[in-house]
Amino acid sequence: MGIFKQAFTISKEEMLPYFYYLGATGLVGAVTYERIQTVFDSPKAFYTADAGKLEKTGLFTAEQITHFTEKKKEFNLFSEYERALKLGIKTLSVEDPEYPEKLKTIKDYAPVLYMKGSFPKEGVPYVSVIGARECSGYGSAVAARLGELLAAAGVAVISGMARGIDSISQIAALEAGGYSLAFLGGGVDVVYPRESRRLYEILSQRGGIISEFAPGVMPMKTFFARRNRLISGISDALCVVEAKEKSGTMITVDCALEQGRDVYAVPGRISDITSFGTNSLIRQGAGVVADLNAFVEEMLRTYGGPAFMTLTKGSKKKEPEEKYLENEIAVIRLLDENSFTADALSSTLKMQSYEILGLCMGLCDKGILKSMGAGRFVSTEEGILTRNKIVSAENEDEDLP
Repeated sequence: MGIFKQAFTISKEEMLPYFYYLGATGLVGAVTYERIQTVFDSPKAFYTADAGKLEKTGLFTAEQITHFTEKKKEFNLFSEYERALKLGIKTLSVEDPEYPEKLKTIKDYAPVLYMKGSFPKEGVPYVSVIGARECSGYGSAVAARLGELLAAAGVAVISGMARGIDSISQIAALEAGGYSLAFLGGGVDVVYPRESRRLYEILSQRGGIISEFAPGVMPMKTFFARRNRLISGISDALCVVEAKEKSGTMITVDCALEQGRDVYAVPGRISDITSFGTNSLIRQGAGVVADLNAFVEEMLRTYGGPAFMTLTKGSKKKEPEEKYLENEIAVIRLLDENSFTADALSSTLKMQSYEILGLCMGLCDKGILKSMGAGRFVSTEEGILTRNKIVSAENEDEDLP
């Protein structure tokens, strides 16, 4: 028994406000929490200890003791805790059965988590889909399709709600009727970035939002780097769609490797800066995601979960071709993430520029292209996906005897 251990018990519900306080101090990580446990029988006993008792333990610096005691004066613990409950925010302690088991096993686990929404049902595989904020059209299309396929397979999509690959994959998963969980670099009541407000609201209702930072804490650069260990820690596997060689995404990869999680990467063009990180991972031995359907099936074979219904082959593969004219399909086959003009396609397609311009305007109406003005066009996410389906269907036909 530690020097301040007491012979009384307290219910889980009664203890939660004191765990809320531990997280709100911003100083109680795994190491400090375990130190507290050696001398105090509960977070309540720690909370009620005065500066003199804290000093007698010999476990804390003078600065820490001052911070702990000042924090108690700053806000009314119970009113803050009740305010969080009214906002739909739950406090999860590492002692709680609902606290994710995989996060309990990482060395720098978070003793306290704050959450809006809920976790998926038991037995669901967790796959993180992460990548560049400034992603290409190719990366955007891959992230959207991957989120959709994982959702269809009953796999939970984990990410950070950031602009780009993160939010694209999460939106796709939710729109496909699946589950997604976002780890934030600030309080769960703080929407960041602001453009992710719609995603935030849907996650609150049909997925989950989670953070080790107390409600009201504003995001900071260092917080994002810190939360990355939780994204990888809760996951069975990590899939990087696009990333620069030095980025927050690669920090998450380092965390995953340290935690023993499997890492996969989507290959990209060697000339694109957002492919430098993923291509480097592949050279170092990361799993290669060359076929999204095969990747999802591998996740289910490796980590279990609901049966995955493989996309039907045959006539359904030909649906993209049936929706477009022959000349439109010829344009779609040439699409990539780069912008282009009708003149640039003229020699390849052996058509007059004005004919191609008409086709491009028609494809804009169908959501395949987007006009950038001055006769220049760029593919939409739907355009890249449609191109891939058309090429895949044609390759399949070539393989038939």
